[in-house]
Amino acid sequence: MIVSIHQPNLFPWMGFFEKMAASDIMILLDHVPYSKRSYQNRVKIKGPHGTKWLTIPVQSKGNFAQVTNEVLISGDKDWKTDHVNTLQFFYRSTPQFNDIFPKIQQLYEQLNVNNLIDFTIPTIELIKGELGINTKLIKASTLHPKGKRSELLAELVKEVGGTTYLSGPTGKDYLEEKYFMEVGVEIDFHSFQPFEYPQPFGEFTPGLSTLDFLFNVKDLSLWKGLKRL
Repeated sequence: MIVSIHQPNLFPWMGFFEKMAASDIMILLDHVPYSKRSYQNRVKIKGPHGTKWLTIPVQSKGNFAQVTNEVLISGDKDWKTDHVNTLQFFYRSTPQFNDIFPKIQQLYEQLNVNNLIDFTIPTIELIKGELGINTKLIKASTLHPKGKRSELLAELVKEVGGTTYLSGPTGKDYLEEKYFMEVGVEIDFHSFQPFEYPQPFGEFTPGLSTLDFLFNVKDLSLWKGLKRL
């Protein structure tokens, strides 16, 4: 059984979902310290004047070593309206707008939450459903692993019955294999190769939210990396 582990990011990029599709289970790492200025509360999209960050404001001032699943959304601005209006303006002329936008709009309208992950995880589930991925998602906070870093990852994989941990390419630089060997888990590495797809507003821009792909592309077979579709 192949297991991958990743932080619960906002409307993640395509590499996130390709790794998910190559896994039987993806564990969402929500019980470790929150990474400021990461992709957990923001993601890039593309419009007529270039790329823009779509950001959920969070209460992070003074909250050092804050655990991811305890991060609260800031109520200082009407970020939901800003997101919906921006997405509508950027993607209203795309081929799949009439299919995708109402689902996103409904998500923003229905989710009245305080914690960041209570919004970001549904955005992951929305895209997962649109791509037809059947991988099971499990929050790390519902499990009972021990240790830190490599030991933690190995214990998480073991607890859900995994035999292979699917790591990103940077894992080669920091993973300590001994912890995985101790629990009988092999390590495999996944590397996403960005590819071009039809995209308005100038030259192709990689690394955007997967929403950009869904708005612009009807034929999901263009994404050959999704082997489990």
